[in-house]
Amino acid sequence: MASLVEVIDQQLRQLLGSSATWFIDLGDRHLAIWIESTQVDLDRLTRWGTLLRQKWQGGSLLLFVAEPYQSFPYWWKSWSAPSVGAPFTQLAEGSGRDRFIICGLGSLGQFCIQSLRRFAADHLAIEICAIERHRNIEWEIPQLAELLSEPVVIGDCRQETVLKAAGIDRCRTLLAVTSDEATNIATAIVAHRLNPHVHLVVRSSRDNLNALLAKKLGSFVALNPTELPAPAFALAALEEDILAAFTIEGQQFRVWQQTVTAESPLLGTPAHRWQRRHQRLISIRSCHSQSSLFQPTRPHRLFNHWPPDLHFEVGDRPIWIERVEVVKSLPVADSTLIQRLIQQGRQLPEQMQQFWQWIHSDRSRELIFRGLWIGSGLWLLTALLLRYNVPELTWQKAFAAGFILLLGGFGDVFGGLENDPVPPWLLVVCILVAIVSILFIVGVLGLLAEKLLEARFEFIKKRPPLPTADHVIVVGLNRIGQQVVQLLRTFRQPLVLLVDNPEQTQLFEDLPMLFGSITEKLPQAHLETAKSLVLTTPDEMLNLEAALIARQATEQRQSPIGLVISIYNPTLTNDLRELLPRARPLCAYALAAEAFAGAAFGETMLGLFQIEQQTVLIADYTVTPGDSLEGKLIGEVAYGYAVIPVFYKRHEQFLGGETSQQFLPSDTLQLTAGDRLIVLATIDGLRRIEQGKMAPRRQWRLWVGLPRNAEAVLEIGNLITKITGLSLPQSRAFIQQLPAALTLELYEPQAFRLGQQLQALAPIRLFPLTY
Repeated sequence: MASLVEVIDQQLRQLLGSSATWFIDLGDRHLAIWIESTQVDLDRLTRWGTLLRQKWQGGSLLLFVAEPYQSFPYWWKSWSAPSVGAPFTQLAEGSGRDRFIICGLGSLGQFCIQSLRRFAADHLAIEICAIERHRNIEWEIPQLAELLSEPVVIGDCRQETVLKAAGIDRCRTLLAVTSDEATNIATAIVAHRLNPHVHLVVRSSRDNLNALLAKKLGSFVALNPTELPAPAFALAALEEDILAAFTIEGQQFRVWQQTVTAESPLLGTPAHRWQRRHQRLISIRSCHSQSSLFQPTRPHRLFNHWPPDLHFEVGDRPIWIERVEVVKSLPVADSTLIQRLIQQGRQLPEQMQQFWQWIHSDRSRELIFRGLWIGSGLWLLTALLLRYNVPELTWQKAFAAGFILLLGGFGDVFGGLENDPVPPWLLVVCILVAIVSILFIVGVLGLLAEKLLEARFEFIKKRPPLPTADHVIVVGLNRIGQQVVQLLRTFRQPLVLLVDNPEQTQLFEDLPMLFGSITEKLPQAHLETAKSLVLTTPDEMLNLEAALIARQATEQRQSPIGLVISIYNPTLTNDLRELLPRARPLCAYALAAEAFAGAAFGETMLGLFQIEQQTVLIADYTVTPGDSLEGKLIGEVAYGYAVIPVFYKRHEQFLGGETSQQFLPSDTLQLTAGDRLIVLATIDGLRRIEQGKMAPRRQWRLWVGLPRNAEAVLEIGNLITKITGLSLPQSRAFIQQLPAALTLELYEPQAFRLGQQLQALAPIRLFPLTY
């Protein structure tokens, strides 16, 4: 080896002269040459490398050219590089198959079968058994029966004999997804009694009952298929940059996309600089190809598929997840009584002005207020006249008598036939006061009655007028339609509701609505200026007809109206996209079934949404001893399984009193048994976690020179352990030998971060050994 290094060193001296320096790293399976120079004839260097490769057959030959004192090369070339990483290990066929029982073969049940098979793919051996009450099953998905491991069991899934015939004793998960929630709950209770270890996934919308059953039955998950897909419909209707909005542990998140333009601050900047504590880049749809040392080998994935040193260019479409900050008012310090009085005195003129505005804003309030002033004046006048004109009358009795007169009690004050010592003129004044007070009381009572009637019959008021532009038209108010309307209202989106069912006219009385034939009323909803049309009626052909009417009515628009179409036959999806370009056909049960499939493998599904026609699930994991997450760094989970960690909670307090939970957690945290992790994942990501099949890492060679100062030595070792997961004793043994080289298996973002942070502490060279 020494002679080979000497020969290469002599050839490089002749090739490059004194204008460059180089570093030769010879290993068992690789020969890496690192050249530092600003002026290198790359073509000549490539020809030399080709000749060297012909003479040396010991493994991979790698050439790198870097700027002086830089950690990463700007040019590289490899010869005969081995395949990336090790192949995935297959599961042993003899280890047994997981058994799943699906009760109910309606639309949701059939889509659950399809999603379970997609989840398992070819690497996970599972058995799927189905139970259906009726023999005549209408299959909505072609060849779906072939995905079952055995013929359908016919019978009532609530009966013990039927569940035993389906193999409940060896079942891993039972999915009760019939259209009758009572049947689903009863089936779950019977199944738990027959097999206490079975995992139960139930279709149910009764939140209180579900929470109580989860405490009693243990491994129990209840999902509502009408709520899960609603965000996908609502966000598709917005046709804006927001792709999703959800809440985790009281913290709101949103997923949004943007397009890089010539005026964008992103233009020309590296992607890694825009990662923030409250915001993360999760996907990039790039319109250009960029050669990068850190180019991942998995570009087909939705998440984490771009090189971390990518620079944004015009036309790129990054997608972000952002934690919405909630700004709370700071607490006000306690003040003294005098200070509070002074402060209230200063606010008095403003409060009086607000009071007068409130009085004059309503005619009834103004009349009542004037009546109170007149009544008070008459009360004081009557009391004074009685006190000074009636002998032996006290002030107390004078004011009491005046108040009685204001209430129409003239007989109570001057009752009887005896001669009262009251002058006649005063008697006439008191009569007038009583008459005015009676009229005043009658008027006030009339105004109050009018207000009560207005409140009582408020439901017969006319709805608000139809918006004229930039509104969303929602057709049909079934359960999904109602959820869509509620979500769109949270975004303060102008809406128009269109229904043909009289019972639905009582819903959302504060929103504009059209009632009648859908096809006849649709043009009246200002189609030509509407933002989008959401069709959620149970009639698939009606949805298609309305979509065609809307597209035809808006042909002259610069941009066609957005169409979100609820379908029930998944085979129509591709046909509708060809028939109606830019339309979004969504199958509610197909979306919900992916959440049910994920829940069937023991995970808790918190919601779902779509990114570029791919369903993204929000999965809640609790790390258990021996599972595929224990001992992994969060960065390894993110890049190895292609998921986005959103929330992390440690089962015990961190050392040093740090918080035990983090939103958008750091890549360097290590998962232990009992920890909780919430991720965004596709069905492929969930399957990889279930099987423990992480994407292969690349081998990287790290050379570290002498530290810039003595204090940096320990920090170098800590950083290597923190970012790579290498044990602390191994890291400290390495730094004691500096300058030295180390081979690591890392994902591209980990390697990039390691180089970025180490280069400030010591001269380093970092390059991959595999491509």
